[in-house]
Amino acid sequence: MGMKETLSLIEDGHGPLLIVGEYHGNPGSLIFHAPDGRELLSIRISVTAVSKLSKKRNQNVEPVATGHADIAPILAKMVAMELVDEPSSPLVLDISNDHLTFLYDGQQLFRLNIKSIR
Repeated sequence: MGMKETLSLIEDGHGPLLIVGEYHGNPGSLIFHAPDGRELLSIRISVTAVSKLSKKRNQNVEPVATGHADIAPILAKMVAMELVDEPSSPLVLDISNDHLTFLYDGQQLFRLNIKSIR
């Protein structure tokens, strides 16, 4: 599938399109594109600390983002999450300068280590 066809998947021309790049069979990058194809944000990553959930997840919960890194407000906006100081939701994306941690009810699900941002 080419980039033009991929960009056509954005409904009504809204929101960025997130493409997860691969590196040796694992996620290697997160690249956000505008509907016109411009690259908005690119984050090189590696994945660590994969955990199995010990609780059943509530399907009707909206995730929130936390963190005080420079990238936090930008990334939260890109993924359409509210950036909060204290999470009221059990589903949290914690954004720091060197990693993105995905949590459910305080339990770490997995972490994306940030290698570079541009």
